[in-house]
Amino acid sequence: MIDFGDCPAYMVELLKKDMFDEMYKIMAESFPADEHRPREKQLELFENEHYNVYFSRDEGGKIAVFIAVWRLNGMSFLEHFAVRKDLRGEGLGGAFLDSVIRSLSGRICLEVEPPEDETCRRRIAFYERHAFFLNEYDYLQPPLSPSCAPKKLLLMTYGCRAERNVLDEMVRTIHKQVYNTDKYLKI
Repeated sequence: MIDFGDCPAYMVELLKKDMFDEMYKIMAESFPADEHRPREKQLELFENEHYNVYFSRDEGGKIAVFIAVWRLNGMSFLEHFAVRKDLRGEGLGGAFLDSVIRSLSGRICLEVEPPEDETCRRRIAFYERHAFFLNEYDYLQPPLSPSCAPKKLLLMTYGCRAERNVLDEMVRTIHKQVYNTDKYLKI
């Protein structure tokens, strides 16, 4: 367990497979279908040594917030991060994110949608308040299921913007390890 910092009532825990359904319900409510894997494919990730989901419980013992972290070749890729709908806007997500980041080493990155609407701009601003920097290079996320198309996103990196060559290497690693493809390597 990782101490939750300013909120001693909460602890960051490693999610075990037996809590998958509760986590997946929050994931499905928080992300459009083309932004998460089908249930069985998501469940299979728990067999991958590089993939972990961290979470914190509410006072009743239910999942309040979670984040999926891929630890890959000296870097961490943050994949799905969600706060349960009834707990949003209370500062829980930011405190949880800061706590998880303190436990990681190496480069840290995540994907965001381009700032084309108010929701996307607010999401980017949230990550910027937590020391992430927007890298404005084109990026395609490979499809998460056969019925989906690649998705135009941007990468944010923790602590500073990444140089193009560093970002290219991060993308190659993410595409190969997370998405199991070499097909969409160009930025």
